[in-house]
Amino acid sequence: MAEKKTIRDPEIKRLLIALIEEHKAGSPTDSNVYWISLKPWSIARMLWERHQIKLSNGIVKRQLKELGYGYRKQSKQLPTGHYARRDEQFKIICLLVSIMGSQSPVLSIDCKKKEQLGNLYRAGKCYCTQAVNVYDHDYQHLSEGKVIPHGIYDLKANQGYISIGSSGETADFIIDNLLWWWWNYGIHQYPDARNIVLLCDAGGANSYRHHIFKHRLMEFARETGLSVIVCHYPPYCSKWNPIEHRLFSQVHKAIEGVVFTDYPTVKKLIEKTSTQTGLTVVVRLNLKEYEKGIKVDKSQIDPNRISFHPQIPELNYRIYP
Repeated sequence: MAEKKTIRDPEIKRLLIALIEEHKAGSPTDSNVYWISLKPWSIARMLWERHQIKLSNGIVKRQLKELGYGYRKQSKQLPTGHYARRDEQFKIICLLVSIMGSQSPVLSIDCKKKEQLGNLYRAGKCYCTQAVNVYDHDYQHLSEGKVIPHGIYDLKANQGYISIGSSGETADFIIDNLLWWWWNYGIHQYPDARNIVLLCDAGGANSYRHHIFKHRLMEFARETGLSVIVCHYPPYCSKWNPIEHRLFSQVHKAIEGVVFTDYPTVKKLIEKTSTQTGLTVVVRLNLKEYEKGIKVDKSQIDPNRISFHPQIPELNYRIYP
């Protein structure tokens, strides 16, 4: 009955809308985006204090919905920089995946957010018999080690492979994980493969600027006999790498709110990742100590074993066995 009152009396609706308009603010980057800092109960209270009109929180929520407001969180979609040939690079990636994907494995690779081992706070919730007590501060000296999950996502098989490291994200770490995938899984799933397509970010240990990544890929190609076609997503566009939303988002759900007490526990948690569309994840511990800061000069890259795409050569290249 209270809701019908607002329909019967347009003045109540006008006052409610005016109150909402008074407290709205706009996005500096999009003129169509607005938000309000008040909750429905706050709006209802202010309407009562100013005009002695009593409305329920539900009515206010429905009015907000009519005006296009939803209870949303912020979305990390604005790039911090711009790459001039971004759209062109996306077209190259789509074309190569569509051409090569019918005969060759297409892998999306990346390193998930690094975590700390130990009785430290982790965001999220999980079902438990009582609250889990952790340290009140996340000081580095309280950590018992680093958790570095490097992922490989097979687009065709909808299968994830994660290696949990402990020392650092290096090119050697990435190549060891690719070799583990190939000799244990890839070679059996794709026995006739002659090529492999790698989709990766523009930065990190697999940066297109680092000669060491190309050098280690040459070692991988020689050992496996595969040609490696590499496509880097444009700078500031790592969120579009398929592994982010197809694998890492599901892994995040499986491990949120749980204390990382030791490496076997982390492995067991990530192994539980699955979806109704068939995603499963294979996990291994790779606790080898990797040397950091290794430099490889451009002269160590064999020019006879690498060819570059004619349009955007820095982001697209092929390495031969």
